[in-house]
Amino acid sequence: MNPALQRRHWPGLSMGFMSVADPVGSGPGNNPSLRKMLAMENSFERIFLSRRQLLLSSGAALVAVPLRPFAASAPSSTEVATLKKFMAFSKLATGHVNLDETIGGQFYAALSGKDAAFAESFGNLADMVKSGGYPDVEALDAALTGNPLRDTLFSVIKAWYSGVVEEGTGATVYAFEKALMYQPARDVVVIPTFAFNGPDYWVAEPKPVSHMPQF
Repeated sequence: MNPALQRRHWPGLSMGFMSVADPVGSGPGNNPSLRKMLAMENSFERIFLSRRQLLLSSGAALVAVPLRPFAASAPSSTEVATLKKFMAFSKLATGHVNLDETIGGQFYAALSGKDAAFAESFGNLADMVKSGGYPDVEALDAALTGNPLRDTLFSVIKAWYSGVVEEGTGATVYAFEKALMYQPARDVVVIPTFAFNGPDYWVAEPKPVSHMPQF
């Protein structure tokens, strides 16, 4: 090997340039090619570090997010008891036993928001049902003849069957496919915008009803 040349390793050249044959006395400062390679590597290192710092800071920010809003959303014991009472009353009022509790909570909140007196009226109606021991909604309806609480009964029934509380096209839909008006004939009548199967599925004979479904 030419003694004027020696194999030298430049610490900055770590991306595939492990060693460079360079004349003695000349370094990267005197070699344009080496200067260019060093500049490229420094640029890559800065990009890598900046991305790494971004990921680390993002992770730290996520860890620092407080969890209190989630804990604060837990219902109180009073709210739980009220919802339980509303669901029990709804089963009597509608004649359906399989009611969605989440939808029930939304109905109660919407009815209370629409009518400031609903909570009190419903409480009185629920107490009447508890003390009267009515076997079904027909017996309750007969007992409410001429009683203003009859409107409260109808508002609950309407919400469960229609899926809405307000009137008009801008009403919030709390239940669509689970609205009770669709359930009794759901096995043979298609819910609007729904389909039982692929194209032309309706040409097949419907399955016989072996037993009445329970809702």
